[in-house]
Amino acid sequence: MNALRRTVNIPLTLTVAFALSVAFTAQAKSTDAEFAALLRADKVKEAEQLARQRVASNPRDEVALWTLGRLTGSDAAARKDLLPRAEACVAQQPQSARCHNLIGTLLGAQAQSGGMGEALKLIGRIRDGLVKGVELDPTHYQLRRDLVQFYLIAPGIAGGSVRKAREQVEEFAQRDAARGALLRTELAAYEEDFAKAQTLVESVKPGGDADLSDDLRSTRTTLGFALLAKDRAAEARQQFEHIIAEAPTQAIAHLGLGRALLGQDQPAAAIAALERGLQIDPKLRVHYRLGLAYEKLGDKARAMAAFKTFLGYRTEGRQADEVRRRLAALGG
Repeated sequence: MNALRRTVNIPLTLTVAFALSVAFTAQAKSTDAEFAALLRADKVKEAEQLARQRVASNPRDEVALWTLGRLTGSDAAARKDLLPRAEACVAQQPQSARCHNLIGTLLGAQAQSGGMGEALKLIGRIRDGLVKGVELDPTHYQLRRDLVQFYLIAPGIAGGSVRKAREQVEEFAQRDAARGALLRTELAAYEEDFAKAQTLVESVKPGGDADLSDDLRSTRTTLGFALLAKDRAAEARQQFEHIIAEAPTQAIAHLGLGRALLGQDQPAAAIAALERGLQIDPKLRVHYRLGLAYEKLGDKARAMAAFKTFLGYRTEGRQADEVRRRLAALGG
């Protein structure tokens, strides 16, 4: 009887151990859907906390690591922590499209904050990470979008090319017609063909597809800021108001709306929009425009306070120099 028990117990023990192992692995691996649900409910802090917890418990959780990078990679301290993790992920999981992409996007953010010299030093690694991500997962929209943006932004000597961007857009459109239209919208906006961009963005009908709705709002945001860059405030305002009507807690849309209203010489309305964005996201970089709006209204004290807050996180560049001149003129 004891021998029979031992014979039975061994495979049962192995079976239980295997089942527990599978269950733990399934639990430890994150999915895009759970993070998307939190972000769609405007629970950004909760999404970041969940991503941190998942990465801490399982450093090989590429979805959690990639999501954490998307949420925090604009912060220099976060990049310092995340970049070695992304590099370790690539070393351990060389077929991980997300980890290759994460290296590219983190280095891209570092290049943007470090000036031209830093950008030229990092540009090759940025390109390689983004290209490899698309090679490994050609169906992933965000990875493809990152590569398209790289080709549009990077100088030609570093591999930038509108032709390459268009090739990526058209190849992806064969896989996903709706999101292909979104990429075509952003390409048209880059080329300043805003009539075409407007037609394309309006052609996308998400229906009940929540993920596609999110992607559409993101493209509207890109289009809105492209319009602002060309002093087309009224058209930009339409894009941001459309976003806010659907998703009133999109902080970046309130920033865009505030900028558009400021461009239309409506400083009081601009302040309301910018302050609303800041309420939603206290980290939102709105203080330069807030200062301009308060200055237009003749409120020197609040203008100076906003400008000084701006200089607390931006000390170099054209806007920082302008803010110092404005502060001096205001007596600050």
